[in-house]
Amino acid sequence: MSRHESFLDFKADKKAIVKNAVNSVVIQVIFRMKGLITMPIMTYYLLPKEMGVFSLLVITVHLLTPLFSMNLISGPAVFLIQEKSKDRIRAMYYTAFNSAIVFSSVCILCLGLILQGWGGKYRAYWVLLCPMLASNLVYQLFSSILVNFQKTSILVKISFFKDFATVLLTIFLVMAGFSYYGMAAAIIFTDLLAGAYIYGKLKDELPYQLTMNRGFLKDFFRISLPLLPVYLFNWMIQSSDSYFLAQLKGEAIVGKYSVIYGLSNVILIFTYALNLFWIPLSVKLWTENKAKYQKAFKFVFAAFSTFLLMAVILFEFNSKLIMRIMVKKPDYQDAYIIMGIIAFAFALSVLVTLLTAPLYSDQKPRLIFWSYLLGSGFNLILNFCLIPRYGILGAALATASSYLLIVVAMSYFLFKFLGFHFIDRRLLYVGIGFIVVWAGAASLREIFLTPQVVAADIAFLLSMGLIVYGFILKGEERSYLVSLGKEFLGKKGKPAGL
Repeated sequence: MSRHESFLDFKADKKAIVKNAVNSVVIQVIFRMKGLITMPIMTYYLLPKEMGVFSLLVITVHLLTPLFSMNLISGPAVFLIQEKSKDRIRAMYYTAFNSAIVFSSVCILCLGLILQGWGGKYRAYWVLLCPMLASNLVYQLFSSILVNFQKTSILVKISFFKDFATVLLTIFLVMAGFSYYGMAAAIIFTDLLAGAYIYGKLKDELPYQLTMNRGFLKDFFRISLPLLPVYLFNWMIQSSDSYFLAQLKGEAIVGKYSVIYGLSNVILIFTYALNLFWIPLSVKLWTENKAKYQKAFKFVFAAFSTFLLMAVILFEFNSKLIMRIMVKKPDYQDAYIIMGIIAFAFALSVLVTLLTAPLYSDQKPRLIFWSYLLGSGFNLILNFCLIPRYGILGAALATASSYLLIVVAMSYFLFKFLGFHFIDRRLLYVGIGFIVVWAGAASLREIFLTPQVVAADIAFLLSMGLIVYGFILKGEERSYLVSLGKEFLGKKGKPAGL
């Protein structure tokens, strides 16, 4: 971002798309690397039960932050992005900001009182949970303005220093014997520090205003409140199984499950990166040129689907090797059997993020709501049926099946209500090949030694790259990818359009 560029606008041109896409991925690589760096140390010093307690704290924060803030962190984005007047943008932002602070403060106070009075064995955790909620809210509120207006270059720098500080603090405090208390303290401190830094960058152009415009708030609630159950349903699919496991199998099983999540969620780099740039970009392009957006969407969906299915196969095939390298205590090792299934669930989650964008851009939150309602209801049924008997395997199968149902439902809604035709027939062949190769990878994983696994990985990547580039991609798609690569590398040349 140049010195004279405003924080409160962005252009949806090709240069901005490439830059923001790359920056968004970099942000998530930094975030995921934090988990991968600390994983061997955490699993060496912490027992599965301690990892389980920390995992329960984190997923509870992820659940309660949007609920307590009435989804006023991300819900108003469509209004902010489409607004031209900077004075109105400031008034909108601080209406959402102040309202979120008020609602969240009341809810956090009530939560603390409830835990103290009726928390049972969870009463001791309120001293961590409430500050984690507050610090996460502060960081999310300040960083949202950078996300909405695509100031990803600044976000990359902030993410790097924030996560680097979190890693150092976490390692130091865990090695000092503070267990999950130290992990929570590291997150709280760096969230608050990063939030203060962002406000310092914004305050000249976005000075604080003590305002809560009733008209703006009414508009925000029209979008944010219908989407609030969506966050709840998504949380149920991705995280409620940890509560089932904790109650039925104990916190130690949750610890094992969270380690597999932590290793497999590298795939979620793309989900969170898409949240950073795909939704704002889709809103912009949907308004300006729907036909062009639909054509680009068809290519993006097919490309992501192919790439993600390849990643799932690699996770399945390498699961035992990954666990041996990244996880030190033998207590965790038998959980490798669910890594491929969890990777598949996360891959579907990425596709859900892609599919959500046109529905959100067309202001169809009810269709998003119904998709997640179907998925979460199915997940709840499967958790009851599978977890008591199959433990973490049942939890993994429930999560993957639920996301698959959401993908199917959203695809149907896009066809039915938006006339949005985006499924490429070539995906049928990709899907058939994926099923066959996945079964083979699961079988060979059990008999291959480490050198054979590495050699097979190289052969798979090379052969898949040649097949995709030589036989699956069309000529104009190859030209488009080459033009993107040239633009990213700073070379001159007229880009090919999709």
